[in-house]
Amino acid sequence: MAWTIGNYALSQEQMNANALEVYKYLSARGWSLNAIAGLLGNMQSESYVNPGVWQSLQANNYSGGFGLVQWTPATNYTDWARQDGYDIADPNGQLYWIDTLSESTGQWIPTSAYNMSWSAFKKSGSSPEDLASAFLKNFERAGVEVESNRRSQARSYFNLLGQYGKNAKAVESAVQWAIGIANDNSHGYDQGSRWGPDYDCSSLLITAYQQAGIKVKDAGATYTGNMYSTFLACGFEDVTGFVNLSNGSGIKRGDILLNTASHTAMSIGNGQVVQASQNEFGGATGGQTGDQTGREIWCTNYYNFPWNYVLRLSHSESGGSSGGASAYIVKWIPG
Repeated sequence: MAWTIGNYALSQEQMNANALEVYKYLSARGWSLNAIAGLLGNMQSESYVNPGVWQSLQANNYSGGFGLVQWTPATNYTDWARQDGYDIADPNGQLYWIDTLSESTGQWIPTSAYNMSWSAFKKSGSSPEDLASAFLKNFERAGVEVESNRRSQARSYFNLLGQYGKNAKAVESAVQWAIGIANDNSHGYDQGSRWGPDYDCSSLLITAYQQAGIKVKDAGATYTGNMYSTFLACGFEDVTGFVNLSNGSGIKRGDILLNTASHTAMSIGNGQVVQASQNEFGGATGGQTGDQTGREIWCTNYYNFPWNYVLRLSHSESGGSSGGASAYIVKWIPG
């Protein structure tokens, strides 16, 4: 995923993608899902969750608001950003400021209705709706509140990002299971006992995600020829157009690499894949149970089989920006 940044109102799809980036950044710093959702409920009303937007779309009006939380005047944020080496629209700088400077700068002021410290807010397990109100009253102090909208938006982001968290865990479970099978030589390649203890290329990956809670086998995935349609029906996305099949650039941990006619493998990150290749006799069946060669089910460097498709579980991208003055990816900047 990537940020969409510009002085422009965003679609809900674009706001959701930006919200995912906010979640990845702040959850890595200990924020609760509830607090992130409460923050995002406000960001949607303030800025379309868009780090590059100016108040009323009046570019360079520094006396008005700017950025994810519409710092007003904009110089309350932009002066600091420039001094610390950030482009003013860099979301890393804005999220860093929100996370670390909200209280010390006096932007966060506890009210009698929401009498909590900034650190308590960030880790709170209160409802997303109440935390949206807390952020509104203690941080934004908006002239036009429309509090009910902020609360309902917070609930929507809570639901959206909760699914992201679930799927990220499923990806890691699937990867770890497949690596575990590859490292255990009691499991080998065989199409005659392909659902255990041995596996073939497709049953290995179908079982990896099935045991991780993504019920692709129950939905009808049985071999490479029907994996594409079934995995999509179970929440995967076709990201083939966003990666480089020749060298693997853009492929992420847990991605399914699929040639629908004959083979499939799973990316485990760091330029490697796990796969079931062939039994010790070089055929589909007839070998002994278990891995006799160490390469019946194994981890190896990425290669292009060639693959027809790369499938990724929706909202399961791992990792995030580390903060500081690191670069950020812009998906689209409107003119």
